[in-house]
Amino acid sequence: MTTYLVDNSIWQKASRSPAIAQRLREISPHHLIMTCPPQVLEYCHSARSREEYVELREDMDELLAAWEHPTENDALNIQQALWSSGLMRAAVAIDVLIAAYAMVNDAVILNSDHDFGYLASATGGAVRQEYIAE
Repeated sequence: MTTYLVDNSIWQKASRSPAIAQRLREISPHHLIMTCPPQVLEYCHSARSREEYVELREDMDELLAAWEHPTENDALNIQQALWSSGLMRAAVAIDVLIAAYAMVNDAVILNSDHDFGYLASATGGAVRQEYIAE
């Protein structure tokens, strides 16, 4: 069994991408899907009303919350790895935090943008990710 941290690039495209929807259907009955505070914050940030915010928050509350929290050094070491590999602006700070949560929880980041590929490359695979094209 694998633990997945599903990035918002996946959640936002799941309803319109057959490939993403199929992969989520494959994962959900056999693997764990977890959340972490920065991922939930980013997910809920897209709400357009108070009611939608409550709905989005409830969606995330149904998933497993990360049981380990990264240290400041975990996140800073990932950011430093980006700098050391010449990819200093390849991922925004919130994605670095999400990557740190995934790393300390031994989770694979399921995503549909390239930021996490850069993070995996910069960290020599310490950050694990699975990219799904739309």
